[in-house]
Order: sequence, then structure tokens, then C-alpha cells
Amino acid sequence: MSRDTMRTLAEARPGRLAPSAPPADPAMIMSYPREAVRAPRPTLSPTRRLVLAGAGLATVAAVTAAVALQQTAPTTPKQGISTAAAPDPETAADLLLVAATRSDAGPAGGGRYWVVRAEHGEQRDTGLPRATDEQWLATRPGDPSVAYLRGPSGGWTLRPLQGHTAENNFLLGGRPRSAAELAALPSRPEELKAKLLQWYAESGATESRDGFLFFSGAAIVLDLPVPAPVRAAAYRLLAELPGIASLGRVTDALGRSGIAVAYTRRGDGGAEGQQRLIVDPATGNALAQESWTAGARLSYTAVVKAQWSDATPPNAADVH
Repeated sequence: MSRDTMRTLAEARPGRLAPSAPPADPAMIMSYPREAVRAPRPTLSPTRRLVLAGAGLATVAAVTAAVALQQTAPTTPKQGISTAAAPDPETAADLLLVAATRSDAGPAGGGRYWVVRAEHGEQRDTGLPRATDEQWLATRPGDPSVAYLRGPSGGWTLRPLQGHTAENNFLLGGRPRSAAELAALPSRPEELKAKLLQWYAESGATESRDGFLFFSGAAIVLDLPVPAPVRAAAYRLLAELPGIASLGRVTDALGRSGIAVAYTRRGDGGAEGQQRLIVDPATGNALAQESWTAGARLSYTAVVKAQWSDATPPNAADVH
């Protein structure tokens, strides 16, 4: 590991991760509210959207998984950060702390709409069908939220987002949230964890507290329109979560290279399921979240672009 990389990790590491600090109390590490899990199964990201009006069941499964939200496009480096080749972080904590440092340097953002395009896949008997959508999620009262679905021919179809408003466009901690509520999240990891655990207690979720924190933290870094310091805090929160393992370099469903960290949980039936978060260490951007069982990718959400816009949602024919 280079001297620059070691310096970056040292600066990013919170004091409680230093060797002199006492070990974290496992009883204080908590989790993400989801439906009761009987056994790991193909599930799209738990941070997904309300249902698109008029979509078929297959489309609904993809679209409800589709609130891919992130401060900047995963393929676009953060401003002011060098993307020169450097040795890969060796552990999950190292990767997440490097990503936190990159996120801290991200620009401020805001706008009428949070625009996100993502591809989704879910394993079925016929294989791993894919769907791509682009959502324009309003952040101000009175603006309509819409989505566009891309068909096999490459053309886009406009679908209204039924029930979406600026007050409920974003899902975190098991409940709809507004962009303003997300913007107000704490930017210190211990305070962010406390806030998420408050929501965990209020939700009555059956998911473990560790699982709750993993899914919530992954949602924040992958696809929620939060300020850069909040995203950095979520990365640092994940770095402290017990049981997070690095899988090294992997390729996501879109063929992009990143480093995967994995959280493994066992369902009521005894089978293990693995949730993967794939991160580009050069930019600090989360690329995708995937569900794996027995060495097979069962579902995924891969973020293609995510950005703020003050424009009016376009006609379907003008989506590129």
C-alpha cells in the first residue's frame, strides 16, 4: 500500500477505530427495517419506490427497486479528487473509509428533481430478465414525479408515478421521506446511527439491527439524494458494522469494475443470503447493490446515472 493511500486511510478513520479505542459494543450496532424474512430470496434493494401506475408485475418488481439515488453519477469522478491508479484497499473498512473521504470532497447539490437511471435484474426460471428505468423525482411541492421505462427496442415509455409527491418520493428506514428530511440527516456517523436506530425502534421491523443499518447505509450511499457529508457518514457507519467482508475486485452486472463488500445473513430456513455493495474506490461512488445465494447473482440494481436537475421532465421521445 502506498504512503499516500495509508495517509488517506489514517485521516479518514474515526477515532473509535484507532487501536487505542475500546472495541465497539456489538449490542449497539443495529439494522434495517424490512418485511419479515423467512429465508434469503431474490430481493431487489430495500430502498425502492412506490409502484408505477400501469406497470405489469414484472415491471413493477423492477421499478419498485428503482430509486437509484446518489449525489453524482457513479461513472463521474468527484470534483477535485485524483483518480490516478492506486493499490486497492485491502479490507472492507479500508475501502469504506476511502470512499468516505472521496464523498466528503463531493460538491453541494440541489434542484427541482432528483433524476436517476438504473438497470435492474431479478432471477427467474427463464434467467435474469433486465429492465431499465429513469425516474424524475420531485423535491418541491406541486411538481409531478414521472418515470420512463426503456423497452427491448431501446425506446422509452412515459409512466406517471402514482401517489408520489415531494413529501414521500424517497424511502429510507422503512418509510417514505422527503428530500428535505434526507438533507437534514446528521453528518457525523455516531449521530446518523442514532437517528437510524430511532427509526428502527419506531418501525417494529423484524430484521436484525445489523441488517437494518447495512440496508439503510447502503441505500444512502447508493441512491439517496443526501449531502456529501451525510454520504460520507454513512460510509463510516458501514465501516464500523461487524461482519462486513471485502470480496476484492468484482464486475457488476453492467460490466463495471469495483470492489465489493458483503453482508451475509441467515434466513429462518437456515440458508445464507449475501448482500453486496459494489464501490468504485477511485471516486467513492457506489455502483450497484446485488443479492447473491449459493454463488449466483439473484437480483441487482445498478446505477447508471444520478443527478440533480432544474429542468422540466422531458417527453419520452426526448429521453436519451
